[in-house]
Amino acid sequence: MKRKKYWFLFAILLLSLSSLSPSFDFTHHTRREPPGDEPVPPQQRPELPESDQGPIKIGVQLNPDELGQLQILNERFMRETGADIEITPLEAGETETKSLLLHMSLGEGPDVILMDSHYIKALAMSGYLLPIDASQAAIPNGDMMNGLLAPLQWNGYQWGMPFDVDPYILTWQKKGEEGSPIKMPDNPVLSFDPEDPYAFGAAVHLLEGDPTKPEEEALEKLTSYFHESTDNEQQSGDAKKKDPSASEIEPLPMVIESYSSFTKKDNEGVSAILGMGKTHLNTPVVRTRSFAVAANTESPALAMEWVTYMTSKTTEVEWSKAVGTLPVASEMYTMSTNLRDRGIWQKVAVPVQLLLSRNEAAALDFGDPNGFQVYTQASYQLLIGEITIEEYMNLYTSDKN
Repeated sequence: MKRKKYWFLFAILLLSLSSLSPSFDFTHHTRREPPGDEPVPPQQRPELPESDQGPIKIGVQLNPDELGQLQILNERFMRETGADIEITPLEAGETETKSLLLHMSLGEGPDVILMDSHYIKALAMSGYLLPIDASQAAIPNGDMMNGLLAPLQWNGYQWGMPFDVDPYILTWQKKGEEGSPIKMPDNPVLSFDPEDPYAFGAAVHLLEGDPTKPEEEALEKLTSYFHESTDNEQQSGDAKKKDPSASEIEPLPMVIESYSSFTKKDNEGVSAILGMGKTHLNTPVVRTRSFAVAANTESPALAMEWVTYMTSKTTEVEWSKAVGTLPVASEMYTMSTNLRDRGIWQKVAVPVQLLLSRNEAAALDFGDPNGFQVYTQASYQLLIGEITIEEYMNLYTSDKN
C-alpha cells in the first residue's frame, strides 16, 4: 500500500513539472537558432560557398630560376581565380630554418610552404601543419610513385603533397684528350659539393654503402677519394697558373650532381648514370620537394586549391621542362610523348620511376624525423675534417637509436 502511495506522488510531481512555462529550458543550450531557422545537425549543414580570395603567402626554398618559374605559374593562377597570392623565398640554412619554425609556432609563418620533403614529418609532429586532403589532389596517390609518400605520412595522415623529384647522378667525359673512350674506373675519384647531403649520400651509395647510415668502410673510402679529388684540383690549378698551356695533371674526376643541374649544362660528350651502387638498390638517393599547408592559415581552402593547381599533371610537365627536375606522377614515364625523348632522360628518369614505384627514397636523417639538418651538417664536417668517422657514426649508433 505504501509503495502505491509513492508512485501516486511521483506521478503528481511529473504533471506539475510538465505544466511549467515553456521557457523553462532543461537542455542547457547557451545558443539558440534565430526565429524561423530550424537547427540542422552539424554533419548535415550545407557547406558555405567558398569566397576566400586571400591574401595568402607561399614560402618556398627554390633557386632564383625556379623561383621565377613558380612566379609565372602563380601569376596564371591569380588571373584565373582572382585570388591574391604572394610568393616569398625561404633560405635553406640551419639558422633560417629555425627562424621559420619560430614564426610558424607564433602563427606568423606562410600559409603554404614548399621545401625538402625531409622536413615535412618533423613539422607535422610539432603541430605546424594541417593534414593534406588527398581526395582533392590533382594526382591521386595511386598515380604517384609510392616511394615519395613515406616522408610525408605520420599518425595515419598525409601532411604534404609531392611536387618534384631530382635524382643524383654520376657524370664523366666519354673520351680522353686523344679521343679514346673513357670507362668508369672501379675506384673513381669522386668530386661533389661537400655541403650537399644528397651528393654525399649518392657517393656513399656508389661505394656500396648504406646512404641512410653509412658503414665505416664506405666512409673511409669516401673521405680518401674526396680528399684525393680536392688535392688533384688544387695541383691542377697551381699548374695552370704557372703554365696556362699545361695539361691536367690527373684526369677529370667523376662528378656527382643533381639531374636538374646536369641538364642545364652543355652535356655533349658526357656520360651519366644514376648515382647508385649495386648493394642498396632499394634506397635510391633522390631529392624530393613537397607542398604543405600551415596550421595557422586562415584560408585553408584557398591554400589547398593553390597546391592542387600546382601539382596538376599539366603543371608538372611544364615545371619539369622549365627547371629540369622530374615529375612525381608515374603516368609521365609511360606516355609515348615522353618516351620519345632519348639520351639522359631515358637513362635517368625511367629507372628512377621503376625504383620509386617499388621502394622508398633513401632517408637522409639517421632514422630521426628531425635529423636531416644533423645529417647535412655532420656530412660536411666529416669531409672537411672537423669530425672523425667514429664521431660521425656515433650520431646513429648510440643507444638513443
